[in-house]
This record gives sequence, structure tokens and C-alpha cells, in this order.
Amino acid sequence: MSHEFDVVVEEENDLATVFRVTGRLDAKNAQELLRKAKDARERGKKRLIINLAQVSFVASSGIGALLALTEEFQDLGGAVHLVALSEAVSSVVELLNLTQFLRIGENEREVLQALGA
Repeated sequence: MSHEFDVVVEEENDLATVFRVTGRLDAKNAQELLRKAKDARERGKKRLIINLAQVSFVASSGIGALLALTEEFQDLGGAVHLVALSEAVSSVVELLNLTQFLRIGENEREVLQALGA
């Protein structure tokens, strides 16, 4: 698993924007994720699917960014769906009992189908 951070953004119909995150989701990189989400919001996107399968580490600031995005998009009438959580992300989400606040799916296709693709 790569430690180099990247966020690949793909549009999926009008249903959702998919972010595929790679590397360490720490304070510096969380800001990049937030910027890309802001760009999506400014383009009128209200739903994000964030694929975390290739995230090798998540810091508290990364979790904070995911929670902030969840709240921001809910306030817009949209949603953020986290999918394919890596072991690093899954263990932190479970440890902090965040499943009650986050929408978590198995994979992108499952979420897109639920959204009506």
C-alpha cells in the first residue's frame, strides 16, 4: 500500500462524485481532501463517495475531515458515503464508535445502486 497521498476524483452520472484516496490521511493531506470536496460542492455536487481502500494511515485530523464533510454535505441535503475502508481506517472508526455518524458501504457500486444508478 502506497504512502504517497493522492485523491483521484471521478464523476459518476449526476448521482455522486467518487473520491479514491491513497496514502496517509493526516493533517496536511486532509486539507487537500477538503479542498477537493469544496470544489465538488461549488460544482453543485451534493453526494460524495469516498473510497478509502488504499489509505495506509489515518490521523485524528483525517477523521475530523471526514466528519466535517459528512456534516457539510448533510446540511446541503446530500450525503458522504465512505466505502472499502482499509484496515487502518476501519480500526479507527470502530475504536471511536463512529459508525453511528458515518455512512459506510462495502464498495462504490453498492452505494451507486442504492442511489439509483
